[in-house]
Amino acid sequence: MPTDSADDPDAPADDTEPLVADLNPVSVAAFFDAAFPLQRLEHEMVGAVVVVVHGGQVIFKRGYGFADLDARTPVDPDQTLFRIASISKTFAWTSIMQLYEQRRLGLNDEVNSHLDFEIPPTFFEPIRISHLMAHTPGFEEMATGGSVRALAAMPTLRDHLAADQPARVRPPGRHASYSNYGASLAGHIVERVSGKQWAEYVDAQILAPLDMRSTNTHHGLSDDFAARHAKGYKFTSGKFEPTPFQYIKDMPAGGMSTTGDDMSRYMLAHLNSGEYGGARILREATAREMQTILFAPHEGVAPMLHGFYRSDRNGQVVLGHGGDINQFHSDMSLLPEAGLGIFVSYNSDPGAAARSNVIAAFIDRFFPAQYLRAAPAPRATNLADYAGEYVPLRINTSTFERLSILISNLRISAADGELLVGGQSRWVATGPDRFSARYADRNMVFERGDDGDISYVLINSPLGTFERVEGLNSPSVIRALMAFAFAVALLAVVGYGYRVMRRAPVEKRLPWGGVLFGWLYAVVLIALYAQLVMTLTGDVEEFVYGVPDATHLNLVLMNANIVLGLFVIFYAVRYWLRGAGGVFARLRYSTLALAVIVNTWIAWYFNFMAYLITMDYERELFAGLLQ
Repeated sequence: MPTDSADDPDAPADDTEPLVADLNPVSVAAFFDAAFPLQRLEHEMVGAVVVVVHGGQVIFKRGYGFADLDARTPVDPDQTLFRIASISKTFAWTSIMQLYEQRRLGLNDEVNSHLDFEIPPTFFEPIRISHLMAHTPGFEEMATGGSVRALAAMPTLRDHLAADQPARVRPPGRHASYSNYGASLAGHIVERVSGKQWAEYVDAQILAPLDMRSTNTHHGLSDDFAARHAKGYKFTSGKFEPTPFQYIKDMPAGGMSTTGDDMSRYMLAHLNSGEYGGARILREATAREMQTILFAPHEGVAPMLHGFYRSDRNGQVVLGHGGDINQFHSDMSLLPEAGLGIFVSYNSDPGAAARSNVIAAFIDRFFPAQYLRAAPAPRATNLADYAGEYVPLRINTSTFERLSILISNLRISAADGELLVGGQSRWVATGPDRFSARYADRNMVFERGDDGDISYVLINSPLGTFERVEGLNSPSVIRALMAFAFAVALLAVVGYGYRVMRRAPVEKRLPWGGVLFGWLYAVVLIALYAQLVMTLTGDVEEFVYGVPDATHLNLVLMNANIVLGLFVIFYAVRYWLRGAGGVFARLRYSTLALAVIVNTWIAWYFNFMAYLITMDYERELFAGLLQ
């Protein structure tokens, strides 16, 4: 049964269905009381919390399901803490705006001017605080090793940011790419400017004024918070498994936990120009500025605000933030023109889809619009210009995490006079390099490089930016090369085994030394590729704590196998120079040598070789051997 704490049983029932439904406790309760059971039918879920504020007050808050499944502890919106993940970033941006209105920093300040370590000057244009707020600093993505299992292993925010800097891969201000590192950098700037630790500053300057007594900003949980915190659940093999609390290093970017009741106060403050209950966290002008556009690369593409996203729907301005961590999935959506705020959070993995769907459905229910708008009138254009492969900007290029492009890429093709994106959604040309979705209110804009060719595509949001790739940078080409190397290795193992049993004539045999190296190389390559595929298609959550031992060993052996491959290349050349064995035997062996070359390039492209040089694992092991 739901846990209720803000229903108004005396509110009149709405017997009619006006064009725009009235927002009141009864109608909102009816929506969510119907939505949650339906979501549980569609998605296996454990629990959720929902809060709706409107007209300056809480009109609905309720818990659904369980905070602890085994103990059957119900979710209580006033008591149960949920992890809000990247919604934490809005507290970082609110803190920045507080210091900005106090003139202790400027949004155009260079980031390095406020740090006690240096961001390398990779590009001429320096990174500014405004770039961090708009997710346009130009950092690559880094996901491996961002968390620790025990608080004792947690570095300070400063030490983490100085030691684990992602590479700068594009000029700042050019394109948006979601950056946890950038948000945490902003958190450290708050520390440097205010003279207080991140948690202490937020506690004093945001939580205390808003009376948010059940919000955690620290890496660890107090005994009280731990006892009231919902567990996160992973649904696997047909059952829910609780997962351990994940301690993330980028605390300002996604580490906070809070209750539904506390989030109501936070939403009301931002909806009321920075004031709640007589306390003010931002001046009115500053609060309004925070909701204005900071980065808008194209008309029709949702802009980035001063820390908030825009995700307008049905003619309503919608701003806010979502977040995902540790099996918790949350969303905060504010409709400032309607004075409306909605917060939802789920504590099990299927909640990732559920939270997005329920917010959209809520807006559709209370701010209805025509379900299918008229299809945009198509314009004649050369669709072949846009067809090709694209990879998201939120990727890594300097470590082995670059492997992610093999599974996170996008193919755009022409079909029936329209563009087919990802093999599903259809898009109609509406202007030069501009398209609209045929069956949804979404826009897509292509950008051209200096040579006039398409180089980027933005799908509905600056954070939905993809870069066009061709040739050896194309995921399909890379997959084909990997398939070639694997197939050759497999045929080599089978072929050598067959020849051992068949015993070809002596004059057609290759000398045993080269054959042995070739056979060993092929066997190891098959095993390594099989393990690599399992890693890419399996559970990658363990990578947040660092490289798992099995993957670490796999990468080490991949490099060691390249050494075996060098012998294969050596023997392939030697056999041709000496005319050893039969011609077909030499051709087969040379094909294996070609596979070695292909695989060596793959290892270089995905930074497997650099991995051995840069990882602390080897350095620590080597130091231990010397002691």
